[in-house]
This record gives sequence, structure tokens and C-alpha cells, in this order.
Amino acid sequence: MATAVAVLVLTFASAGWATDLDMAQIPVTNPNLCLTCHLTENPGPGAFALNLFGEDFLANGRVWDSTLAQLDSDDDGCLNGVEVGDSDGDGQPDGNVDEQAGNPGVDDECGAGSLVDERTWGALKAMFDGR
Repeated sequence: MATAVAVLVLTFASAGWATDLDMAQIPVTNPNLCLTCHLTENPGPGAFALNLFGEDFLANGRVWDSTLAQLDSDDDGCLNGVEVGDSDGDGQPDGNVDEQAGNPGVDDECGAGSLVDERTWGALKAMFDGR
């Protein structure tokens, strides 16, 4: 019994397990994946340093929520929620967002592209065009 408990503790304490659980918290992780929180693409023993968003995520109890979504961890002028694609922090991607607009841990000037997905942009344009 003690051996089984020790194996379970070691399994659940491993960095890979924690990373999988942490990644599941963030609604949209593509294309940054591990770089959303870490300074390296493939974190592991000896190379697991966190970026600014990763530090805020850790300080927030490793939970994605509206508090973390409303922060601008990397101070690039974009809220974490906008960069991650879940602006209200409810754990669900905004609209049909399937890629991060930027990296919430890197000052990337709000990402390289549009922060609004095509469907939402079309609906906004139609509203202002009076259609």
C-alpha cells in the first residue's frame, strides 16, 4: 500500500502532470503553447522559468479566471484575456477564436494580427453600417 501511495505521489508531483493541468486551464493555447507561461518552448528540469504571465498565473493559484483575464501581465497594452482569446475569463474562448491574439507573457504590442475574429468583425461592421 505504501508503495502504491508513493508511486501516485511521484506521478502527480511530476512537472509534466502539472503542466498538462495548467494548460487545460487556459482556454486557447495555440500557437504559443508552453511559451504562454514559460520562457522556453519545451520546459523541463533545469529549463522551466516562467514569463510574466506565468508568474501571475502561479500567483493566482494556477487558475484562469476573470481576475487574471483583466490583468496585463506583460504591460503591452492588451489584457491577458484578449491575448488568450477569453476576454471575460470564463474559461470559454470568445466567439470562434482558436488562436491567441498575442502572448500574454511577452510584450508583443497586442499580437501581430487583428484582436477580433472574422465573424465578430463582420457583425461589428454590419452594426455600424446600419445593416
